[in-house]
Amino acid sequence: MLDDQEEAAALTTALLREAAGARVIWDFDGVVGHTEPLHEASYRELAERRSYGFAPDFFGDLVGHTEQWIWERLISQGFPATMAEIEDLHAERGAVVAAVALRSLEPSWLAARVMPALDGVADEQLVVSNGDPDLIAALLAGWNLDPFVEVARRTPGRDKEALFRSLCVPPCVVLEDSDTYLALGRELGAFTVGVRHSHNPRAALVADLTTHL
Repeated sequence: MLDDQEEAAALTTALLREAAGARVIWDFDGVVGHTEPLHEASYRELAERRSYGFAPDFFGDLVGHTEQWIWERLISQGFPATMAEIEDLHAERGAVVAAVALRSLEPSWLAARVMPALDGVADEQLVVSNGDPDLIAALLAGWNLDPFVEVARRTPGRDKEALFRSLCVPPCVVLEDSDTYLALGRELGAFTVGVRHSHNPRAALVADLTTHL
């Protein structure tokens, strides 16, 4: 939870103004939920099962990328698997993430406070993510946030960027922890909110507003 309640209130007020009649696009990992530590732990778990270890800071450069990209990079750097095994690795890691997330993950203060506040103010609120849409939908329902936001689903072969580009049409507000998507949001004319957390300390977060989890 953000320690400064005045800062949280000011951010909420600003978003109420900017989101009026707009589409609000939420990233999930690192914005709606502080999931990056969970994701890092899941990669370490799969590595430990194979008697392999990562450097302490291995995950920093992976934040914000698709799982396919991450596995290709890790395997090219020595993770004991082949490219043909990525689909199986995806399923194995997904089971680890889902079990922990459904048991213990909580929404960020940002989502818990702002999503309900924007209900009836924003035209719509959407989660656009590289993550598993079924898991995200289940988590939102478990947190009672599903009345306020929908999960935008990617069609087969379509990545987050393509979905983001199709949906980020002004008036639009984008909440992101990724420099790549904050820049893309600005390019497409959105009002942007950069979100700082423990796993993106090196991100520039060039945005109209910034906050932290």
